[in-house]
Amino acid sequence: MALLAGAPLLAAAPVPANASSDREDLLCDRAPPGTVLPVPAPVGHWAVIVCAASGQALVPVEGTVWLAHGTREPVSILALPPAVAPLPKTPDYDPRYSVRFKALYAAEATGEKRKRAYAYLKAALRGDSSPIVDRVVQLDAVSIIYDLRYNIYFFLQGRRPHAALACLDQCRQALVIDILTADEANARMARLR
Repeated sequence: MALLAGAPLLAAAPVPANASSDREDLLCDRAPPGTVLPVPAPVGHWAVIVCAASGQALVPVEGTVWLAHGTREPVSILALPPAVAPLPKTPDYDPRYSVRFKALYAAEATGEKRKRAYAYLKAALRGDSSPIVDRVVQLDAVSIIYDLRYNIYFFLQGRRPHAALACLDQCRQALVIDILTADEANARMARLR
């Protein structure tokens, strides 16, 4: 999935069933202290950080699936900025912990911020119907590399987000993400075969 031509902003990051014993340390169990930030509330109910081979990524919690809007393509938010080549692991450098998010901020978007977030969503949907939204929660995720800042808006119906918008550069580059339960994702996969 690309937001910048030819460069992945969001990519698949499946979590294996035996992740805690996985030698790749996908759940960051062996991460050095201070290298894996807690995902702030309430976003921590919907997303977690994993330590993939190329660096950290924000992915959906178990039982939830993030798909590019209207597709079967799973997505996650990578700490490795677009157009940056993956950095190799060496004895002194491990991208799983070094290519990381250095800051995560979450807050409910209200007033003008909420209106702007909803306008960004409508523009990114390009004519598709916008979801009914009760609340908007914004997560800013800052990569340690180039201080790249993602603005991620979660659009909630009740207590659960049903859509998200991942943005770079004040949403000049954006990707709409459908947030589905596992059953909803399975139904979409069957329908889009």
